Amino acid sequence: NKAVVSTQSTGESANREKQAILKQSITEKFARTAEQAKSLASLQQEVAAVEKELNCDISLLRDRIDHCNRRYTEASKRLSNAEAEYVAAKLDLHHCRELKEGLEEHLFTIIKLNETKKSERLEALYRKLECLSATLESPS
Repeated sequence: NKAVVSTQSTGESANREKQAILKQSITEKFARTAEQAKSLASLQQEVAAVEKELNCDISLLRDRIDHCNRRYTEASKRLSNAEAEYVAAKLDLHHCRELKEGLEEHLFTIIKLNETKKSERLEALYRKLECLSATLESPS
């Protein structure tokens, strides 16, 4: 019976050692896991900070792009209006030039006709005056 008790005692002692080693191993693994969890949490915070900064930069760039896009659209509208105004002004200029040239030609024709009529009228008056002079000078 002593042999059984001795074997049982040796087995219990071995089991206690194994149990102590297992508890120690579990405690160490829990500690490492807690340390890893703490490291992971710290990494997550760093990643979140980087993402926040990146999102802020992206937001700023998008705002600037939107602002530039609005300015581009406004400038494009102004250019389109200016081009339309330019074409309208050029057509108006061409029309006015043609009208002015036509009116100048008409004025020249009227002046020429008036000068011709005036000359003819003066010649007629001069002849009438000569006839009148001749009538007054001749003794009857």
